[in-house]
Amino acid sequence: MYRRYTLEEIKRKIISLLQNSTTGLSGVELASATGTNRMTITKYLNVLATLGLIKKKKVGSVNVWFVAPGTVDYDYPISYLEVQQKFMNTLIEGDSERARNILIGVINADVELLKILTDVIDPTVNTINELYKRGRLGKTERIFLLSMVEELLDLLKFHIRSDNPAPGVYSLFVAASEDYVCQTKIGKLAFQILGLKSSYVGDVGREIDPFFDIDFQRYISKFWDNKRGLLIICIYSSEEGASRFLYSAADAVKAKLNAEVRIVFFTTPELENALQSLTSDYVATNLNSLIEWFKQEYPQLSSETTHVMGK
Repeated sequence: MYRRYTLEEIKRKIISLLQNSTTGLSGVELASATGTNRMTITKYLNVLATLGLIKKKKVGSVNVWFVAPGTVDYDYPISYLEVQQKFMNTLIEGDSERARNILIGVINADVELLKILTDVIDPTVNTINELYKRGRLGKTERIFLLSMVEELLDLLKFHIRSDNPAPGVYSLFVAASEDYVCQTKIGKLAFQILGLKSSYVGDVGREIDPFFDIDFQRYISKFWDNKRGLLIICIYSSEEGASRFLYSAADAVKAKLNAEVRIVFFTTPELENALQSLTSDYVATNLNSLIEWFKQEYPQLSSETTHVMGK
């Protein structure tokens, strides 16, 4: 008599069997080991392959299934520190496929996507930047590692579902220095997970000139055309001059918009005091403080948005 499994049960069973096999297993072998029929096991195997947890290869006329390198079936509660260290090590080794599979394993472990950003990806980016500052990474290697992280952010983006998005709440993220591009994309994704409609402008640091403020104001007005509600403009930069310039441009257009506009800085601890002298709404130096600011300022929105679980 065949057994009936939930997807979670069959996932753990199949991954456990494949992790204990050095050569992989066929669908027939997996059906026998799990006590399911061949048609059912094939359905489950295809689902797990779509999730990125397992892979198959053709051996003669038989499909052999195996666990993708780096994929782990994480049990709750997850040790995010352990995951972050594994993720960091695989990136330093330049193994983007293994790093990708580590993230896939966590995403499919029914955890909050926001925790993956705050406890795995963001600390990894901070470590990469710190190693670069200490001279342990070259400029090219740092660019390469951060580029891999940016590509892997798409894994989270495609798992975001917001069943109850915050109406009339938008966030606009702009990088004003090249070294903060990755953090800007992470911040944009964090606010998207929180349920906000979020947009990433890009790195405008190299485009700033005496007339760029007009161009920037025009873009904000175009972005907000026919919208109403709350607009949060997040300026990311490690350069004081660029930060002040963009703040002045954003602040000047506030009166023209039919909106509640909040302007937030994300910068280095060294620039925190200097930028607090401006009348911005908040100055953040890390992702957690930015998220907490939003939750404290708009608790009704934070409670209404969906904390998406990777499934």
